Amino acid sequence: MSSDIEDLRRELDIVDVISEYLNLERVGSNYRTNCPFHPDRTPSFYVSPSRQIFKCFGCGVGGDAIKFVSLYENVSYMQAALQLARKYRIRVRIKEGSPEDTETFRVLEEVADFYHSQIRKSDEALAYLRNRGIDISTIRRFKIGFSLSSEDLVSFLKEIGGLEVYERTGNISKVGEDRYRDLFFGRIVIPIRDHKGRVVGFGGRAVRDSGPKYVNSPESEVFRKREVLFGLHESVNYIKDLGYCIVVEGYFDVIRMHQEGFRNTVAPLGTSFGEAHARILSRFTRKVYLLFDGDEAGRRAVRIAAPHLLREGIDVYPVFLPEGVDPEDFLKGEGKIALRKLIESGSDLFGGLMRDIEEGTDREAKIKDFMYFVSFMKDEIKAYTMVSELSKKTKIPQEVLLSHMYPKERIERPREEGPKLSWTERIFLKGLMDLKPDISLDELNLTPRVREIAESIMREEYYEVPEEVINLKVENLEEGFREAIQRIKIDIPEEEIRENRTVREVIREWVRTHRGGFRPLRRRRA
Repeated sequence: MSSDIEDLRRELDIVDVISEYLNLERVGSNYRTNCPFHPDRTPSFYVSPSRQIFKCFGCGVGGDAIKFVSLYENVSYMQAALQLARKYRIRVRIKEGSPEDTETFRVLEEVADFYHSQIRKSDEALAYLRNRGIDISTIRRFKIGFSLSSEDLVSFLKEIGGLEVYERTGNISKVGEDRYRDLFFGRIVIPIRDHKGRVVGFGGRAVRDSGPKYVNSPESEVFRKREVLFGLHESVNYIKDLGYCIVVEGYFDVIRMHQEGFRNTVAPLGTSFGEAHARILSRFTRKVYLLFDGDEAGRRAVRIAAPHLLREGIDVYPVFLPEGVDPEDFLKGEGKIALRKLIESGSDLFGGLMRDIEEGTDREAKIKDFMYFVSFMKDEIKAYTMVSELSKKTKIPQEVLLSHMYPKERIERPREEGPKLSWTERIFLKGLMDLKPDISLDELNLTPRVREIAESIMREEYYEVPEEVINLKVENLEEGFREAIQRIKIDIPEEEIRENRTVREVIREWVRTHRGGFRPLRRRRA
């Protein structure tokens, strides 16, 4: 194996390899650029063609072309070697990953083929897709399938020797002696691929109203939804060619966008757009359009996604659709020409905020928003230049504006630090986000961490809000929020407890007399 790796190293040109990812500047006999592995204000990343190595004199990282791809793509050294061998058509004998992973990918791909073959047998599934405007060529392109029978799937898995492997992915479960239930039974099944094109999981859409609309594969060794963007494999070449990516919110938004010619569109998988998603996109583009619904949830989604993109040096272009309309609806009603015009007419995040500030639209809030977002910019020189421009436009001294920068230590620390939140705390924080109740935090005895998160939510600074809160699904949030308020420990004056009453009685009376203030009926201004 080592001789094969040595052969591959000799065949590769490190300048060609790294130039696919970074813009290299020639300096004498070497090349240099800003290091992609740490915040680098001045070029400290050097590439030596004669020695076929790279070295960063800022953070110290270095190695050969394979090591660079391994670090940049966040894959193992062997996976990077195989990827380069395929890309440059260099014949070497390298096996990808562990035998277990290879077998899992094989079985998932064959199951995707099986589901795809079954959709032709379901008039109901085909009618559903037809009603959503999905044509046959798109069904083939995304290999959309249908789960017609758990028994038929099990028989197929036994035929290919993949039942045990597939059971380990959690997509099928044993319910009796030699009896299994397919997680996606009775659903349209959409294969989920990583950026290399390997099937890592599935998404299932119910064709009837019973049960949850969508079901995703559970997380496994090969499927981590926070690290996957649906449609990226199908989009990556278009993203590179066009120079930008469009991010939407759902499977069918991506599928319909691709069908209408917007082939550079991706979406997260039932989760908010996070730092791993931004890191993945940063490998392929420096410009992202966030195409979300124009309602409060869509605007909040921009506030959640933008900081992650800005940290990766990506320019953010928010594009808001009419309230209550998603991309699929807009394409049906207005058509692709109208959507293209809407996207192309959008200004970048800071340009839009600056325009609102100059027009006097909610000026104070927009200035605070500007400073919040600029805090996350990767290029600090550009950030301070923008602050200087804002100071000139608003006549507000730079030092005053800089005092509203989001604290650097909060940006750089891990967002998920601290003990895991309880169910009650998650419901409470989710209620603050979605219901916007008129509530005083001072009346609740919150832990320091929950208090800090709650204050961030009320300032609409969602960067510190854990994903377990952002992505929480609750059937009746208003009722759950009221119950959470009652369950949270309440500070009660000691003299009230001393009056021959149980603590439970005091708490009940306290909640009853304060209940009106916690009903999420009076909402804070959006």
